[in-house]
Amino acid sequence: MDEYGQGRTMPHNEDAEKAVLGAILLNANALQTAMESCVPSDFYHTGHRALFSAFIAYSESQPLKTLDLVSVIEFLRERGQLEQCGGVAYISSLTESVSTSASVGVHAQIIHALSLRRQFIQMANEFSIAGFDQSQEIVKLIDDSEARLSSLAQGTGEANKDVSVGGYVMKALETLRDRMDGKDSGNLETGFDRLDQLTDGGFHPTDFIIIAARPSIGKTAFATSIIQNMIVAPRSYRVAFFSLEMSGIQVSQRLISCVSKVPLKTIRNASFSDQKDRNFNHVLMAAQKLYDTNLFILDKPNMKLSEIRATSRRLRREQHVQIIFIDYIGLIDAEMPATSKKFEQVTEISKALKSLARELEIPIVVLCQVTRDAEGDKNEPQLNNLRDSGAIEQDADMVMFLHRARKWSSDALEKDRNGDMTLQRTKVIVAKQRNGETGEFFVGFKPSTASFEMLADDYQRG
Repeated sequence: MDEYGQGRTMPHNEDAEKAVLGAILLNANALQTAMESCVPSDFYHTGHRALFSAFIAYSESQPLKTLDLVSVIEFLRERGQLEQCGGVAYISSLTESVSTSASVGVHAQIIHALSLRRQFIQMANEFSIAGFDQSQEIVKLIDDSEARLSSLAQGTGEANKDVSVGGYVMKALETLRDRMDGKDSGNLETGFDRLDQLTDGGFHPTDFIIIAARPSIGKTAFATSIIQNMIVAPRSYRVAFFSLEMSGIQVSQRLISCVSKVPLKTIRNASFSDQKDRNFNHVLMAAQKLYDTNLFILDKPNMKLSEIRATSRRLRREQHVQIIFIDYIGLIDAEMPATSKKFEQVTEISKALKSLARELEIPIVVLCQVTRDAEGDKNEPQLNNLRDSGAIEQDADMVMFLHRARKWSSDALEKDRNGDMTLQRTKVIVAKQRNGETGEFFVGFKPSTASFEMLADDYQRG
């Protein structure tokens, strides 16, 4: 009877385990083949598990000696593990289970697959027990369960897949050839040329990206401008936006204003003469253009971290989203005790979102505020100005700051795409980029549409 099998024996294959161990005793090279597919904990029988571990320990401590029956038995005797592994007679009988080591790889894969099945059964049992415990919040329970299942799914391949540098080198060369051939690199272009140049083609999969600024500079506007560039043709990316500060309607109004170039105030107040109004027609066309995109807006305020993770996994799995934006980190509920300090909560959120980006293999862009030290017009924000936690700086693969003076005179404005002097020149500071260069460039903020665009003139000039 087994603890998790409800009276049934847990899935295993004793013959496959004996065949792998026997093959190793016949041919020491079979150990490396077996280790590519399974690890000691994959063996069901305690003695088999201990013997496989001993084979690995022997090969590491005695690299110049042959792994044979006599040597292994003596090694086990010295370590006091001989009886644990079944004794001399049992170990000697293992070679009778196999005549050749040729099939050791296949048998090792069987052992690993059955180990995963046992782990799945154990998890299912634990999920069932936790489900009856009403003291646990169900959303967090689901999030934890999904994370554990995702971790188990990542172990469905070979045990040591791509651990050696050779596997990664081949992947790097494959990516290089694809880019030389003009194939999709997997990076997501932002629509801002200078930013795409600095990031070697846009935002990269698994990157945790921070966009930070003091209040009213335009963090959300910059994020929605990037989103607008991403979701419409020719890019047509699949994007998710967790808007914890604004409602979905407000986000949609901003996007419509950004695409149509009709002032946001006009759209909010419905300041059109009639349905034949030219601006109203522009709004309708923009709405149709946005309707056909793949943007998913989640606008629940004070969303819990577990909800964000669970929803992100679902959107990745069902909608195949390619990038996630979150506005903003300070509004996420870390689900920690009320006595927890703010920096502890932000640290937990930051680490969780970085881990989520790696798990889903997509970029996650998070908005963040800066401390009051960067409030002055002349004080450009720096990495140590990220509010509430130094963990954000540590976890982020890329950190961007927006900076400009609060007060503007009309003669300081820049030209927009139509040649009109409407843009407030704003500096974008790429203060950290784990896999690329840092630098700065300028974009133009258009207050009427709450959007950013590239400047008509040389936007890199100081």
